[in-house]
Formats: sequence, C-alpha cells, structure tokens
Amino acid sequence: MAYDLVAGANTLIQGDEVLVRAHASNGGTVDFAVAVLPIPGGADPWLPLQDPPPAYAEGARSGVEFSLRLSRLPDAVQTVALVLYSSAGSTTLMTLRDVSVDVGDNNIRLQHADLTVPSVVFAELYRRNGQWKVRAKNDGVFDGIEELGRRLGVTVKDRRREEPARHGPRPDIGSGPSHGARGNMPHWTGSGSMVADRFLITNAHVVNNASEITVSGFTGKTRGEPVIVDETNDLALVRLAESFGPSHITFRDAGVHLGEHAHAIGYPLAGLLGRGPQFTSGSVSNLLGPGDDARLMQITCPIQPGSSGGPVFDDSGNLIAVVTASLSNAQNVNFAIRSALVLPLLDAASIGFQRRDKGQPTLVSEIVRANSPFVWRVECFG
Repeated sequence: MAYDLVAGANTLIQGDEVLVRAHASNGGTVDFAVAVLPIPGGADPWLPLQDPPPAYAEGARSGVEFSLRLSRLPDAVQTVALVLYSSAGSTTLMTLRDVSVDVGDNNIRLQHADLTVPSVVFAELYRRNGQWKVRAKNDGVFDGIEELGRRLGVTVKDRRREEPARHGPRPDIGSGPSHGARGNMPHWTGSGSMVADRFLITNAHVVNNASEITVSGFTGKTRGEPVIVDETNDLALVRLAESFGPSHITFRDAGVHLGEHAHAIGYPLAGLLGRGPQFTSGSVSNLLGPGDDARLMQITCPIQPGSSGGPVFDDSGNLIAVVTASLSNAQNVNFAIRSALVLPLLDAASIGFQRRDKGQPTLVSEIVRANSPFVWRVECFG
C-alpha cells in the first residue's frame, strides 16, 4: 500500500531494498533523472545522466527507476539525499508536469512551483537508532546540482556542464541582442562587484566552464578573465580587459549582527526586468548557513536567477556579503558569502581595498546611488 508523504513528513522504511521510481509528463525536451547523494561520504554520489550505477544501486533501467540497497552503503553514510535534477543544458524543471516519485511504499508529489529550479531535493533517507527512515522535502537551488551538493557537503561533478546547452537559453538571459565577441546571447548571466580598477568579484559557479566572459555596467562593457577561482567558498576574482577607474566600494571592518538591514544590488532575470541593476532590501535573518556553515549568512533580500555574485551592503553602504544561493519554495530564504572571505583573494593578487567601521546609517537611495556604478552584469558563454 502506498502512502502520500508531504514535505516534512517521515516514515520508517521496511526492509533493505528501496525502489525509487519517478513519474512525470514532459512538456518539453529537458532530460531529467533522480540523483543519489550519500552524506557525509564514503560512497560516491550518482548522477544517472552521466554515470553508470554504483554498487548500492541495482536494477537501474534508467535514472528514473532503480533500487537502492541500503546495506551496501558504508556505516559512515547517515543520510542519502534524493534529488530530481535536469540536464546541464536546462536551468529549470518547469517543463515537467504531474511529477511524483515513489520511494519504497511512499509517494512524494512535487508541485509545479517546486520546479522553477534545475535540481530539488525531494526526499532524504536517514538512519535513526539503526533503522532507516524517509522524509519528504522540497529544497532546491537556482544554480544546479553542483551547488546543491556543495550546500550538502557533497562534492558533485556534473561533467555534462561542459557540453553546449541543448535546450535553449537559461531563464536569466537578457532579451536583447548581445554585443559580445560571439554576437549572440550569453548562455547564462550573473552579477559582480568591481572592487578595484580592472578587478571584479563574483561567484565561482557563475564563471566556471565559461569559455568567454563579458561584463557590463554603467560605464561600458569589456571582456573578463578569471584569475583566482575559489570553489570551496564559491568566489572568483575576474580581471577586466580595460580600466574604468577606481572603485569606491568599501568592506565592513567588523562582524555582522542578526537583524541588521541588508541591501542587495544585481542583475536578476537580466533583460526581462530591464538592462539596469535591480535593488532589493531585507535583513540578516541568520548568521550561519545550512549545516551551521559559518562562511555564509542568511538574508531576506529577494533573490532571483542572475543575482548570483552580486553584493550585499549594510545600512552604512559597506559591502558585507556576496549573494550565492536561494532556497526554492521558501519565502526569502537566501544565502550570501561573508565579505571577509573575499579579502584573502584580493591580498593574494596584491589588490588594495578599503575597509571601514559600520558607521551611521545612510539613506538607502544614497547607498544605491553610490554603489550601483560598481555593480556589473556578468555574461558567460559556454
């Protein structure tokens, strides 16, 4: 007898073998499958769209129907995340309809609103007192399964990202013509901060696997080249081909406090929302990220695809963080990398920067006016 599990609900797993079977009607051409991410490690993650089944999976007819043998997982593995994910050429699962997944005797349904992302954890298997249980979830990120794996503490290498996009442009691409060297639309976009003349900070996941990068802002457009990519902290330092003068961005020279105001500037859904930078405001809602990750803070500033790599300022106009990810199906649950992790990259490249104390609050309009010229759109070609 099958039981329907809603997000947050859990139940015991009977027996050692768990059959996983995904059902969906596909309104487009997106490839999708169920990935298996053992946590904290000791067993390799499985991405069926690129890898053969591991020893703990058997009877795999495809990436949407297989059995897991729980006894074949190492004792160190306490949790197994089950992830519905799309091929690298697509940045959304939105073409799928009527999505449900059987996990053993349990059925988990995903709403259409759950599918705005390219990868979503729909269930987790976990050990408690020697028994396995299953819990329904609906946690996803906009930046793909590699980023989702990083948030879970699992190293996931999606080699399909190295292939050209197959299913059309990403949803965060501008709608107008590109003026880059290729003369076509970028495959994906992000945001970044010009922290010094000819140097810009963005996310590692924004520039990874890009064969060509262009950046644009109020004062012009030019080519960019990554010079330091810190995948551990999801940061990248990009050198610009041209000089646009010094930056006036300052870094916060003190810790951030829970409940502080936070202001984000970036280029979300570039083209759809206009060519200029967008501003959102919120607060620091948690001083730690998922799993008590001290590198991150949680902010309530609304974030969309294309915001990745953009700066977050305090109410004195100091840069306190860099946008990195957003949880789908959770209202304004977004994460940003502490700006203190940017400074070692600048030191390594012998780049000077400005630091100052928090100071007195400034008018929000002044924060936006002073910093917008140094927030640039990052366009990447695969």
